[in-house]
Amino acid sequence: MVRKAFPAKIVLSLLLAFVLMGGVVVAGAALRDNTDDPVASASQESTTSTAPTTTTSTLPATTVPTLPQLVQPSPATDLPVVDLVTTIGPGAYPGVVLAFEQRLADLKFDPGAVDGAWDQATTYAVQAVEKIAGLPRGGRIGAAEASVLMNFAYPTPLHATAEPNRTEIDITKQVITLYENYQVRLITTTSTASGQSFCYDTPKRAPTQHICEVATTPSGRYAYYLFRNGIDNGDLGGLYNPYYFFKGRAIHGYDSVPAEPASHGCARIPMHISEYWHTLVHDGDAVYVDGGSDGEQILSSNAI
Repeated sequence: MVRKAFPAKIVLSLLLAFVLMGGVVVAGAALRDNTDDPVASASQESTTSTAPTTTTSTLPATTVPTLPQLVQPSPATDLPVVDLVTTIGPGAYPGVVLAFEQRLADLKFDPGAVDGAWDQATTYAVQAVEKIAGLPRGGRIGAAEASVLMNFAYPTPLHATAEPNRTEIDITKQVITLYENYQVRLITTTSTASGQSFCYDTPKRAPTQHICEVATTPSGRYAYYLFRNGIDNGDLGGLYNPYYFFKGRAIHGYDSVPAEPASHGCARIPMHISEYWHTLVHDGDAVYVDGGSDGEQILSSNAI
């Protein structure tokens, strides 16, 4: 039996359709393979990594306390004029003396009674001013002293950032400044250790030692530890109202307070100030000594 052949156009169309379908199948497989491949998928993902968040703690600001400024006195515009050849002292006109006594008292130098009568207390107060100003320590008011008093300013404290209530003994200037709440409460002349050698037997009532040493007021920070009311008789004699601050050394009243160092080691102050000094300070209050020796200087100590 003879079969009838397909027309050529039909055969060609079938071949073309077969080729096209095969391409679609191959492309679909390729796409499917790429989608299922974990390596290929990973390569398409972002490689950007995010660092862990860091929390920064901010400490509260440290507050540094501000110390009160030293209050300076105002200038005096009403003091009597003192010429270059005049000095004011004992016997001067009461009205003039009264004006300067009031100025001294206002500046915290205790001139004694503000009554127009010049006395030893007035001389001591003027000497304290002269010591601070670097003037000759004559204890009288001349043109230089009057000018200083008119425009007086407190010196910079030796220990401005130390305790608010403290005593500063300036060996170089031979003055004591008492501070209360960082402000000047009182300034007085003083006479500290002479630097001379001396000997004594101790203890006073039943001596067992003979000691020789150099009179010193050693530099350092100390504290008040004992007040004796009235006359306290020690190895070297009587001290009036002594307030002790270091190994038998005290701030105390004495009949004579020279303008220069003259004591065995204590800080002498005028008697009228020693009457109330102990009411201004307390056990434990700081005492600073500046410009003194580097400690005690014992020359010999022998058993009796």
